[in-house]
Amino acid sequence: MNNPILLIIFFFITTFISSCTTSRLEEQVNLPLNLNEGESIAVISNSYHSGNQTEYDFIQCVNKSLSKKQDYFNLIQTEYFQNMLYPWLEPRTAPQTPEDLPEFLSRDLVRGTLETHNIKYLINISGETKTNSSSGALSCAAGPGGGGCFGLAWWDDTSSYSASVWDIAQQSSVGSVSATVSGTSVIPALIIPIPIIARTKSSACDGLVKQLLNFLSTS
Repeated sequence: MNNPILLIIFFFITTFISSCTTSRLEEQVNLPLNLNEGESIAVISNSYHSGNQTEYDFIQCVNKSLSKKQDYFNLIQTEYFQNMLYPWLEPRTAPQTPEDLPEFLSRDLVRGTLETHNIKYLINISGETKTNSSSGALSCAAGPGGGGCFGLAWWDDTSSYSASVWDIAQQSSVGSVSATVSGTSVIPALIIPIPIIARTKSSACDGLVKQLLNFLSTS
């Protein structure tokens, strides 16, 4: 197989991938937001503690992006916040919904930490990245004259995440944002496999952080 044909196939697959990636962003406002410059926000997530590396990476992405893209409020990183409040942010004790906030805030350690760090809001992240379907096949072989791989494999991923903003003083949710990104990844192989990955998780992180910053800037 000569190089021009490989380039044509590569271009076709790249175009195919681009056309099969879709995003959806949503926002819901429940109560007015009142965030003053210099106040703090902490990011929490039960999936961060579940041992799922994918979700750990997503929470790290949200923390990093929120810290990098604004300097209006102080961001308390998830891992640091978890360590300060141990064991009250472990899976069995962490608040799951705004209705759990009264019990969560009744603990002296929690109240003292929130007051010391001037934390006004909690951002609760939930969601996952999952593979919906897959198809195709790759075959690789080696012989005296060399080796190579042939075939085509692809799969569809959906990354769907939401962020609920909880007001500590009001013990309620002031609103939420969400990001859902779907995409198709392909590995064509003509002697050499060429993986073309639809990075749905990173795109969902970018979309969710953008929505969050827009939501928080309305105060």
